[in-house]
Amino acid sequence: MNGPTPMTLGAELPVLAPYLVLAVGGLAVMLVDAFSGGRRRDHLSLLTLLVLLGAAAAQGAAPAEPRGATLLGGMLAADRFSRFFNLLTVTIAMLTTVYATSMFERDGRYRADFYPLTLFAALGMMLLAAATDLLSLFLAIETMSLAVYVLVAGDRGSLRSSEAGFKYLILGAFASAFLLMGLALLYGQAGATDYATVHRAVQAAPDGGILLPLACGLVLVALGFKVAMVPFHMWTPDVYDGAPAYVTGLMATGVKAAAFAALLRVVWLLPPIAEAWFPLLTVLAVLTMTYGNLVALSQNGLKRMLAYSSIAHAGYLLLGVLAVLNTSRDSATAVQAAAVRDAAGGAILFYLVVYALMNLGAFGVVACLSRSRREEADAIDGYAGLSRRRPFVAATLAVFMFSLAGIPPTAGFVGKFYIFDAVVKAGLVPLAVWGVINSLLSAYYYLRVIVVMYMKPAEGEVHDGHSWEAAFTCGVLALLVLLLGVVPGSFYALAAHTYRQLTF
Repeated sequence: MNGPTPMTLGAELPVLAPYLVLAVGGLAVMLVDAFSGGRRRDHLSLLTLLVLLGAAAAQGAAPAEPRGATLLGGMLAADRFSRFFNLLTVTIAMLTTVYATSMFERDGRYRADFYPLTLFAALGMMLLAAATDLLSLFLAIETMSLAVYVLVAGDRGSLRSSEAGFKYLILGAFASAFLLMGLALLYGQAGATDYATVHRAVQAAPDGGILLPLACGLVLVALGFKVAMVPFHMWTPDVYDGAPAYVTGLMATGVKAAAFAALLRVVWLLPPIAEAWFPLLTVLAVLTMTYGNLVALSQNGLKRMLAYSSIAHAGYLLLGVLAVLNTSRDSATAVQAAAVRDAAGGAILFYLVVYALMNLGAFGVVACLSRSRREEADAIDGYAGLSRRRPFVAATLAVFMFSLAGIPPTAGFVGKFYIFDAVVKAGLVPLAVWGVINSLLSAYYYLRVIVVMYMKPAEGEVHDGHSWEAAFTCGVLALLVLLLGVVPGSFYALAAHTYRQLTF
């Protein structure tokens, strides 16, 4: 457990700059929209991208802090882990903005509320990844969730969008209630809300009766909802399908990454009861992988297929979490346990980045080929003959499908290899074998899309929209997926080093 080192106010401001840029930038975009006329509002997209670039620049310019440094009296961590997720979140938000703007331009009508909401959602994701206090954890989740609820439901005139947003709001409210009750029980046990004090209190009283396992279970429900873990996945297919494609990409990547970042901090809060966490998470990881892949086999819509795929990938990532947790249960030496823990943590971070690239690319193709927000390129049969109509777009989508299936030489294959390798090193060989079986099973529905694009003639309704911005962005993401698949070593080493600096 890393001991937190509070920073002085003067030293905090440069480190807080990325969060402040997004907060102030979101308010500025709202004000610019309120005081500007016209229907296009294309200046909002440029302003949003400038704010996101400013946040990335502020994060890059922030001084490197000592391991264990915290901000705002221990509410947030100022470590390499939070820096890693801050940059990932900003990148996801920028790509989402590009896709959304391309669809707005085809409609000839801009959704002005999208831009500040995206900035506030990104702010919540960054705060969630950096939270080291029960209060900041809850506030970060709510900041992120409220913005995403409106993004899902805010497509005016779309009943599917309204229905998806309503479902997400209702189920999300239940998840927030479970989280709040779990945090209250942890506070009652520790008498404080910062992670370090909670950790010490749990170590001092490892036999906390039923309260500690109950608190863990309630927190697990809330975080499991955000990562789409079975049985808390019920919202995922309908919300992913009903939300606009650009919002679905943000949820599938940004929300999941932030939730796993929070989970990696939380699972090490309570090492004395890791025995209670481990069997439960094992069962949930197996169910999540298997259920997501089996149901995805029968889907005819690309967005819904990717929704169940997202559930399955949450199961793969949970295997990495299990490998991290297992180092507190086995009899390995401290050095061996630390090596396995770093390998598993690095594998999770690497996989989250690769997963973001693959899914943003896939949803970007949907945005590229959609004629409008009302006519999205969703039906898989509509991709028939795409290799002849749009060879470049078809090639990029093929790269993303190959990578999601875990076929070399893509980054998806390397990401799964690192995850399964860490699980084997942690002594969980049966789980690694089950993960490989599930990965092989998933190849059917991913390769089906490629078969439709390249081997079936176009019949009936086909997807023939076009956006050069979205197509170019998808091409760049496809190149990155191939690059990380060919030369992954340096980035994986960076991810492992980043996890090693994690502050609790």
